Amino acid sequence: MGTETIATEHMVSAIRSIGHQPLWVVSRNAHYAGTFAGDLGIPNATDDLERVWADHEVRFVYVSATRERRSFHIAAAAKAGKHILCDGPISNELEEAARLVSLCHDLKVTLAVHHIARASSVHQTMKRLIRDGEIGQIHSIVVARGGAFHPSPNRRGQFANLEGDIFFDAAIEDVDLVRFLTDAEPHRATGISKPMGGGPQHLAFVLAMDDGCIFQAHESFLTAEIEDTVMIAGSKGSLTASGTLYGRGSGTLTRRIGGRNELIPIRDKDVHVAAIQDFVTGLHGRPTWLSTGADSVANLAAINSIIVSAQSGDVVDIKPRGTA
Repeated sequence: MGTETIATEHMVSAIRSIGHQPLWVVSRNAHYAGTFAGDLGIPNATDDLERVWADHEVRFVYVSATRERRSFHIAAAAKAGKHILCDGPISNELEEAARLVSLCHDLKVTLAVHHIARASSVHQTMKRLIRDGEIGQIHSIVVARGGAFHPSPNRRGQFANLEGDIFFDAAIEDVDLVRFLTDAEPHRATGISKPMGGGPQHLAFVLAMDDGCIFQAHESFLTAEIEDTVMIAGSKGSLTASGTLYGRGSGTLTRRIGGRNELIPIRDKDVHVAAIQDFVTGLHGRPTWLSTGADSVANLAAINSIIVSAQSGDVVDIKPRGTA
């Protein structure tokens, strides 16, 4: 559902690689749907969702649309009883995301969210090493990334000049990643941003996690490109991942213990194939590591607090939805 980016084409290949077949392409523009379906050998294309829901072979949908359109597709699929894998985040708005999660829960529909950083073999290895106590108690996590914003390649090119939203195109990925790595929740946020043009293009923020860990992030669309880094510091050692945040390759992982560096071997895998595998195997329960709709709500709560802090200069408590 949606034909927004060439990344969608990777997911079509991923679906086929695990033995499933894409059956329909849906777009509000029938011409775009037909062109996309023809290019990728998908048998059906339409701008009419009722035709899709009438096809009893359709079991799940993949939503690849602009953030503003994702909620429409998610709600429609949920009401039709179809399980959903969606690009993240599922919405720009916290309350809307919470309503979608409640809808899917009430209708017993799986809502999974594809954040590429979770699918990284390196990040999954980091999580395992943390869980196994290899670097002791975690005290600090640092993420640093910078470089000009590059919109996802688009088949039609109409969004090529977008500046990018540093909160929803970058920082929210960091929030989801630290929650994934630590299984902890952020409860306070501090943000500092550098406005440029239509909105902030340079951002630093700190999250205090409920397990005592401090998370620091640097995101910039203004600096020259730097090699992205994820560093986790524990009481017994540290882990440092490089080149893992853009989904371009597996990157590297180094463990430092006792004053020595050790390169951790990583088996490379396609992040899109990994995501669709976890989604499909989780349809009879829940995905193993994929982000969920509930994760999107938690991520958005943190992002909202970071935005408020960056605007006000205050430390802001992150309040889960529904708390006073």
